Amino acid sequence: MKSKKKIYDFIIIGSGPAGSILASNLTKKNYKIAIIDRATNTQNKSNKDQFIYSPYVNNCPNYYSPIFSNQLGGNSALWNNKIFLISKDEFFSSKWPFSYKELFKFSKELAVNLRISHDDICKIEKQGKFKFSNSIREKSLGNLFYTLKINKNKNIKVYDHSSPTKIIFDKSKKISKSLIIRNIKKNENFEIHLKKGLIFCAGGIGNPNLIINLFKKHHGLVGKNLCDHSHINISSIKIDDAKRNFKFAKYFIINSKNKKEQNLFIKKNSYFTGVQLDYIADPSLILRRLYIRTRSLISLKILLFMSKYNKLLTHLFLRIAYIAGIKGKYSYEFFFSQKPNVKNCVDLDKKIKDEFGLFKSNIIWNINDLEMKKYQKIINYLFDKKGGLYSNKSYNQFKKKRIFVGLHPSCTTISSSDKKKSCVDKNLRLKGYNNTFICGSSIFSGNGFTNPTWTIMTLSLRLAKYLSKIYK
Repeated sequence: MKSKKKIYDFIIIGSGPAGSILASNLTKKNYKIAIIDRATNTQNKSNKDQFIYSPYVNNCPNYYSPIFSNQLGGNSALWNNKIFLISKDEFFSSKWPFSYKELFKFSKELAVNLRISHDDICKIEKQGKFKFSNSIREKSLGNLFYTLKINKNKNIKVYDHSSPTKIIFDKSKKISKSLIIRNIKKNENFEIHLKKGLIFCAGGIGNPNLIINLFKKHHGLVGKNLCDHSHINISSIKIDDAKRNFKFAKYFIINSKNKKEQNLFIKKNSYFTGVQLDYIADPSLILRRLYIRTRSLISLKILLFMSKYNKLLTHLFLRIAYIAGIKGKYSYEFFFSQKPNVKNCVDLDKKIKDEFGLFKSNIIWNINDLEMKKYQKIINYLFDKKGGLYSNKSYNQFKKKRIFVGLHPSCTTISSSDKKKSCVDKNLRLKGYNNTFICGSSIFSGNGFTNPTWTIMTLSLRLAKYLSKIYK
């Protein structure tokens, strides 16, 4: 007896912020959804010690750390619930193919749906020559996959431990008809069919990797223009010197009960920079990098053990140094924007395959000399008397070996008002294919300083509304 066909209205690749918001909203119209996700940790609880080196990546620079949560819910399991919408300034500095007014409208609707005050996540205050963006840590959101009860929705079927390995098209080769799925837990391949749309929500690295693997023809810029935020902690500041900057300190420093905080940000030399007062730079950064990059299970356990005890020893040392007046308690965390550059890319490695039989990617990413100079000029400006940041002049250099980067890859399937440079149209449809869409940070037109998660969620709601309209 033949098994019954697995048929869904929409198939979504990825269960992170983009995939979960999209699926949740599409089921409100009673659509049947399949979510495909590589995650092997399917416990109904986020574990921030479970992030691993991205399974899409073979090689990347030593200072680039491509994180993969390995959990249903994607990086919403790791994001600390920090939400704020990309600012007008950042939006208008890039060539988005739709208006900020439209983005803002969907952001407000999303806030209503999730019962969050929109004023807390989009308010920009100007004080003198500086601007401050408000953000909140909304604990009620948590891991979006479980917050939105995706796992309990009867209209959604979740295939974990799984990845598409082949797309079957109709005769015109513009419409996806079905997917061959590989499940590594059950060690089996099976086919699922779709009636309406296929949507890739696998992130800034996963989306281009899958598109290049699965589509013989695609826009030549897929995988190009990789941008990311470089985070770096600078200076060593004592309490008395830091007090005047508590207004843009991280919420755990100011003990904000409502989890509100501000980010100082400026646009200078055509780049955006955000700044927050943070605790002193964590010396365990090297261990965290090694932990993210290692593939060995034994090495992972050893590094996790070392990281935990290193953290305790580091805090003890810093406490003693602080009491003795040797070192300050705080530092400034800077996070910088980056402009799209075709030399920075997610490039398919035609020699190395993953456990699903798909080619992995090599990350080619760098901060060029011009960017380095502009970042340093911004740092110098902010530490100048007019800039308002306290400086002990001992630790104010931007150095690549001290940055933490790889958390927010974007622009790799770019959406742009310049049609020649756009991989997707204004409705996020992959060019050349009628029923394939892409959502997530990979479609960003530019990379500002803002954490991208809320903007990703807003774009997902916008796409869900569009899909519901055209596939009535």
